Amino acid sequence: MPRILTQAHLEQFRNRLCDVAARLYFEMGHSDFNMRDLAARLGVSAMTPYRYFGDKDGILAAVRERATGRFADQLEAALPGGTSAVIQAYLRFAMEEAAYYRLIFDLSQPRAHPATLSLQENRLQAALAAATGARTGHSETEIVGDSLWAALHGAICLVVAGKKSEAELAELAFQLVLALLGIRKHFVVPVLQMSPSPSANSLADSGVLHTASAARIAAE
Repeated sequence: MPRILTQAHLEQFRNRLCDVAARLYFEMGHSDFNMRDLAARLGVSAMTPYRYFGDKDGILAAVRERATGRFADQLEAALPGGTSAVIQAYLRFAMEEAAYYRLIFDLSQPRAHPATLSLQENRLQAALAAATGARTGHSETEIVGDSLWAALHGAICLVVAGKKSEAELAELAFQLVLALLGIRKHFVVPVLQMSPSPSANSLADSGVLHTASAARIAAE
């Protein structure tokens, strides 16, 4: 007898949908990302993703919001450890969650910002400002923070593009932090993960959803 899908099951399916959408976006880019391929990878009917998010931009906005929130969570958790800990957390997320990092900052996305996405972006910026503000005067905080952010982001993009190695990124981060903040700190740069790891809450990995239940979602 098919199991009745609870709200928890549906939320887990949304999480899995976001994981697969991020992976597809990383591979295809914004222009080639499409709902049919997404549905095929999920093993559901072509119309199922529309029932959860409306359209392609709705799905990508949801993935971007979740990714930005998770990024902000990690930077905020690192704040008690000081500036170096926040920068280390930044590098770790960018390398281990490269698909989500790309989606957060990709310039090809629509510029429309849901309020919930703006809230997560504000958290991210506030964490970075707090990290650099502890090492600079109030009048210098914004320019120093933005300079460090831009330089780190550029270096990370070079690694994603295959132009720099993880070791070279570690050295660049060391030199940037020394030059801008006067901190001598060697950073550990993880190996670039080109595909997002499945969410711990994904239906496919948690086993919460039986095959019969998955078939019900696919048939929606």
